[in-house]
Amino acid sequence: MNILGIDIGGTKIEVCVAREDGEFLAWRRIPTKAQRGPEPILKEIILTARQLLEEVNLKKDDLTGIGVSAPGPLNPEKGIIYQAPNMPGWVNLPVKKILEDKFGGPVFLENDANASCLAEWKFGAGKGFRDMVFLTMSTGIGGGLILDNRLYRGANFFAGEVGHQYILPEGPVCGCGKRGHLEALCSGSGMTKRLKELVGKEKGQMWEMVLGDLEKLSPEILIEAAKEKDPLACRFLDQTINYLAYGLSNLIFILNPQAIILGTIVAKTEGLIIRPLRRRVNELCWDVLTGELKILPALLTQKPGSYASLSVALEGLGKW
Repeated sequence: MNILGIDIGGTKIEVCVAREDGEFLAWRRIPTKAQRGPEPILKEIILTARQLLEEVNLKKDDLTGIGVSAPGPLNPEKGIIYQAPNMPGWVNLPVKKILEDKFGGPVFLENDANASCLAEWKFGAGKGFRDMVFLTMSTGIGGGLILDNRLYRGANFFAGEVGHQYILPEGPVCGCGKRGHLEALCSGSGMTKRLKELVGKEKGQMWEMVLGDLEKLSPEILIEAAKEKDPLACRFLDQTINYLAYGLSNLIFILNPQAIILGTIVAKTEGLIIRPLRRRVNELCWDVLTGELKILPALLTQKPGSYASLSVALEGLGKW
């Protein structure tokens, strides 16, 4: 079985040709250059896909299916991207039809958080769990839900928007325009925004690390400072872990999952975040809910977008 995988992101795109078992035959990453608009980007994706097929001596007729992971909101049944954030012109775009016209079918489209959830469930830290929650922890906070061994999409395909639960009603403004969401407090962009306000007032080690240029602040700077026991960084990180624990406890009480998988920022900092996070979640939830619950870092840190798009195709083809 030969699968073409396409992961579309705001800054980069991954295109791959892979086998059902996750073996990558050919792979390439290209910059999105989102300001170009959808037409030139899709042309480059199609050209790259053709080049990869040629590299491994395959023709489009040799493909069993095509999986596409993309920013939402989108409609996986109709194969339409309604509006991709930070990607001008990606409005009501019939990606499924465009790719089927070029390569034949079938083409399967899924939002990137759900796609990453599927990937971790079958190839990563979520293997073997019947009920799990996956959280992306990057620029924003997205989520995916595996319930009773199936991806749960919800009535309008918007289930899993875990980043937009209210944590702090009078908190900072989220990218969606509402206040106090988990994403505004614990995402990469949310943490950076909060850090700028604090570091600008208190100065200290993080101020020195960025030479006074607040635009250089990032979660990575925070983690480095916390590793060196900087008081402001440690205090800030503890507060952020607390907010995240509130969000996870909501999910635990509502969904009673076997596992929660955390990606991106958290996956790279297990000792600093996941261990204290587990302790705080245990304090907030009933023992019967957390006794066997696993809170784990994501494993797919290499080629994550390719695993995601491959997983979309395999799920669509009914291989799982």
